[in-house]
Amino acid sequence: MQSMPDSDMYFSLVAKRQCGECMVCCKYLSINTAELKKPADVQCENCLSSGCQIYESRPNVCRTWHCLWRRVDAMPPELRPDRSNAIFSLKVSHEPRQIFENAYIVCIALTDPSVFDTPVVSAAIDAFIEEGSLPVWLCFEGSKSLVWPNADLADAIDNPGTTKARHLLVDGKIWRGRYEAMLEPLQDNNAMFGREFLRN
Repeated sequence: MQSMPDSDMYFSLVAKRQCGECMVCCKYLSINTAELKKPADVQCENCLSSGCQIYESRPNVCRTWHCLWRRVDAMPPELRPDRSNAIFSLKVSHEPRQIFENAYIVCIALTDPSVFDTPVVSAAIDAFIEEGSLPVWLCFEGSKSLVWPNADLADAIDNPGTTKARHLLVDGKIWRGRYEAMLEPLQDNNAMFGREFLRN
């Protein structure tokens, strides 16, 4: 897989790439708008085998939210969520529980955790980790685990005064500075999509 883009490109769409028959987001994400309320992991009542029956009048959040397969050109056709059984998304949180939840990449396994180990999904996870600027989480059925930064680096980043990974303090300080500098632009870009389309 090719290299991952910088953060600004997470908010543009890959030219000529369409969702096609994929309707994964219509089930696995939650929507909370005045027009439509739908919990996660429940098929939207407007979603039929032929497609969305309110497509022309669907809520704005449904028009603007896209998974990373639609946004990252380096992700191959096989990573379309309905083909890979995984959905990658950028999550920007306004109420993070910890530093690594301010903004992050999350890969959600749709069927079972073995999806993370399939070659195409594993390669994408590795590419996001190698790019390195955003935390990477894996999620299945609401259980979420941080895979980047790894445990030692994460401790050096989050607990510089008490970490046992003192050899990573410089790397941790550099990573945290770069990450914090990205947060405001990410939050500003993300604001256009609203906060009604939520998951993890």
